[in-house]
Amino acid sequence: MPLKRLKASTVFLWVLLGPNLCGLRAESGDRSTSEEVAVLKEQVALLREQVGQLRGELEAQRRLLTGVSPPASNGSANHLSVAVASPPQQAAAVEELNKKVEGAVRNPGGFRFSGDFRYRFDVQARSGNSIAGPLQNIRNRYRLRLNLDKDLDPRFRFHMQLSTGALNNGITNDQDFAGTIVKHPFSIAEAYMDFHPHANFSLRGGRMEEVFADNMRFLWDDDVRFNGLQQIVRVPVKSGALGIKRVEFRAGEYVLTNPNVVIVPAGSPFLAAGLDVGEKVRASKLYHPGMLVQGDLGAKWGHQFTSDAQIYRNPNQIQLASTAAGFPVLVNPALGLALAGPMSGTGNATTTTGGAIYNAPDFQIVRLAWRLERKGVMLRGREVPAWFDLQVSRNAGAARLRDALMASANLGAARQLGDVRLLYQFAIKDANALISQFTDDDLGTGTGVNIAVHALRFDLGLTRSLQWQNLLFIQNQRRASNPAEQFFVPLQRGANTTFRYQGQLAFSF
Repeated sequence: MPLKRLKASTVFLWVLLGPNLCGLRAESGDRSTSEEVAVLKEQVALLREQVGQLRGELEAQRRLLTGVSPPASNGSANHLSVAVASPPQQAAAVEELNKKVEGAVRNPGGFRFSGDFRYRFDVQARSGNSIAGPLQNIRNRYRLRLNLDKDLDPRFRFHMQLSTGALNNGITNDQDFAGTIVKHPFSIAEAYMDFHPHANFSLRGGRMEEVFADNMRFLWDDDVRFNGLQQIVRVPVKSGALGIKRVEFRAGEYVLTNPNVVIVPAGSPFLAAGLDVGEKVRASKLYHPGMLVQGDLGAKWGHQFTSDAQIYRNPNQIQLASTAAGFPVLVNPALGLALAGPMSGTGNATTTTGGAIYNAPDFQIVRLAWRLERKGVMLRGREVPAWFDLQVSRNAGAARLRDALMASANLGAARQLGDVRLLYQFAIKDANALISQFTDDDLGTGTGVNIAVHALRFDLGLTRSLQWQNLLFIQNQRRASNPAEQFFVPLQRGANTTFRYQGQLAFSF
């Protein structure tokens, strides 16, 4: 039976995936017929070599299982020695070969595939009053992501992620159950090349997660991605003060817009963002340098300190892209198609109601973060992560309502059946503190800033690849609009409390 199973796996691998193992693909271009034939011959030769290796492994396992050793070195065809393998050896051999075959099937041609699927039940609720109307949005949503990774050589790695999500919403990959039976978009969420000539240095370029992203809902929404470059330099420390073991220097340079407008004409949408007629429209960019320090505080405690600065250039274009007049000139040309509406995620204070100029003259955000971890915490007989995280920031480009903070406490992680995770967070994000279009849209329902929020989370592991996750957000607004100070926010203080619940099944594969 084991031999039949092995032979079936080999046949399946040869017939179905043989071409993929060599990276065979149809190529268009200017190659001549002779060149294409030469390439095909080279790929077929590689295929034969790989299949030959698999056959050799199968033959070795066959001899082990049948107890027949390879022919003696003298070439005698009649000489056979018998060394019968024990049942445990046979089982181990079969398991090892199955792993190799399954690995080849899962990673054809060296490509590694992975992904996740999330099914979510999402409730947003708020009673209405004279300040803000009622909110009742009860919906089902899903998110599908597919990752592809390829190590080109020891120094270069390629990564790509395809994901669902509305094209005009960069802070979520979720897709609503809506639109009758229309097909939902599946587009490039990530695509980059990573250069790592040394374990302590990496350079990445393309579309990627932000260099200081930590999935904590403070700076960034966990689905936001940026286009540009980032660098990481790690400096190991053998014996430093406060138990410091490693220092990381990080930096990111991201291009947010490319208006390509040399002279602003009369009637241009860029006038609404504070530019003058005849002025050149320069790109909006983000520069994000900083450092991270990790160390131990004794045998059972560890800590991590982060300090960084976000420096935005021409930030009003971000707000302009969230207006009806701005997205056709800032977003549509980049996509090569016409969106039906502006970019989502507004929430910052502006100088006019729904305007394109932030109340904050600039965004130069300095952040400090500290995490304390307790090692060796046991929960239901298993060691689980336990940590406390504190983050504070200030926008030096604004004179008021410029601060944000978040405190988080976590116990556990849902990795397999029966595992439990508990998380509590409290956050304050003032109206001029962070860019609302980039920060978390679940913690700040309907507005990413000008909020004070309590967040609770409970996760339960159902299998190694399936979790049941529950999140509750209780949100109140911080400030009301003040026309005398040219301070207008989309959701004002005095609105009733907003409640949001998300119950979801999260699969990974």
